[in-house]
Amino acid sequence: MKRVLMIGSVVCLAAIWLFPARGFGQQKPAPYPVGVALELTGIISNIGQAEKKGLDIAIDAINAAGGVNGRQLKLFVYDTETNPAKGVIISKRLIDVDKVVASLGYGSSGVTMACIQTYEDGKVVMLGGGASEKIWIPTRKWIFAVVPRQKEASIPLLLENLIQRGAKKIGYIHIDNVYGQTGREVFDATVKEMNVKPAAIEKYAPGSTDVGPQIVHIKAAGVDGLLVTGQMADTVMVIKNARDQGFTGPIVSDYAIVGPEFIQLAGKNAEGIVTTSLKALVAPDLPAGDPQKKVAMELYDRYTKLYGPFSLYAGHTWDQAYLFVTALKQADPKLDPAKPADLVKIREQIREHLEKRTKGFVGQNGIFNLAPDNHNGLGPKCYVLVVVDKGKWRLYKGK
Repeated sequence: MKRVLMIGSVVCLAAIWLFPARGFGQQKPAPYPVGVALELTGIISNIGQAEKKGLDIAIDAINAAGGVNGRQLKLFVYDTETNPAKGVIISKRLIDVDKVVASLGYGSSGVTMACIQTYEDGKVVMLGGGASEKIWIPTRKWIFAVVPRQKEASIPLLLENLIQRGAKKIGYIHIDNVYGQTGREVFDATVKEMNVKPAAIEKYAPGSTDVGPQIVHIKAAGVDGLLVTGQMADTVMVIKNARDQGFTGPIVSDYAIVGPEFIQLAGKNAEGIVTTSLKALVAPDLPAGDPQKKVAMELYDRYTKLYGPFSLYAGHTWDQAYLFVTALKQADPKLDPAKPADLVKIREQIREHLEKRTKGFVGQNGIFNLAPDNHNGLGPKCYVLVVVDKGKWRLYKGK
């Protein structure tokens, strides 16, 4: 009897050794580590917080569907505090310590610009969410951007809007940082192309709490239509200063203001303000035949169900996540991100697939067609005009 039991035990052990049962805790493949650097605090924390929500929606859905190539995505999330120096430290950690396959986030143009060389040196893809075209122009091997530049998505559309509404003397006022300086360059080029001579151009320093003198100059120049390029809070301040000084003409704003926070901060001064936005902000207003209607409604419905009023910045990280995943799916599934040599190959394959095989990708910011000489891939008028109407963002349809 003992001999039978002994033989049986040996057979069982051999079976376990040769054919390990799934029920006995077969080791799961290592996850793909993904870097995330967001402005969760600081001057544009409203952007970073919304981007985090959009990213969570995308990554949760991807992981719930089985992940990518049989592996889950593991996020390493850090707060840059809207501080370029802190962003660089975080970027180095993501590359060298966390060993990420790619990085997402980076909603601040200033922070993104500061981190570019770190990613170029580290040979890791960064999919940025800043608005400045200087992030991806000139083309850098490892840097991609999902936000359309002001030339394609904002300033020309806003200038056309002012002219269509009867403005004869257009004024421009901008914040004096990377975002505002880029806006000024785009504004100058656009008015030249449109053969429009601005009546006044003013700027203000980041952190300014009053632009009274600038508004005095704008009014003295006879401006009857004003375009603002600023961050959320300071644009509210500019609009309030203008209205308090009796400026009654139409005011349009560059696209950094879009979100429920603007309406809350600006109060009565928000009504009638026009800007541009990715389509998800006004997803219910889109016509049924719009090619982005489906993805826009998916994000809009999920976000508003979980978090309340929609913020367009969620669309930036949604695009980053799905563009990254689309490229990662085409990488060799046998490569293990936990192995240094394989990690290098995965990073390179993500970059290759993003650059050369991303065509017709229907995202939130538009339809992406990336190329070796264009790491943004969004075309003119990929955004739509939106307006604050009765305390809500709506698709602008004119009068």
